[in-house]
Amino acid sequence: MFCTSCGIELPDSYRYCYQCGAATAQTGFTPSIGHPGVRLTRPMSEKKIAGVCAGLSRYFGIDVTLVRIIMVCLALWPPSVGLIIYIVCWIVMPKDPLLLPPPKVSSDAAAVV
Repeated sequence: MFCTSCGIELPDSYRYCYQCGAATAQTGFTPSIGHPGVRLTRPMSEKKIAGVCAGLSRYFGIDVTLVRIIMVCLALWPPSVGLIIYIVCWIVMPKDPLLLPPPKVSSDAAAVV
């Protein structure tokens, strides 16, 4: 395996490049089939209240509207069960990491480097 940043050859078991520190394909929760594992998190871009229903729908691969309808039905009957589940999930489920755009380099800074 080769590092995608600096191009040096690495053993297949390495998760990070020892020269530049870039992550390899072995990084993260990847099952044996090669696809990244799905994590149960609350997406902040798709939330209505706390993002619990959006996170559950993404994790289980179903429509978010269906999850919201199920949560409302559970909140109404049996009484308060859906509300308790929602609050517990709100507390337990972590938020998605904040994705920031890469910093912009001005032409003056590029000339100095």
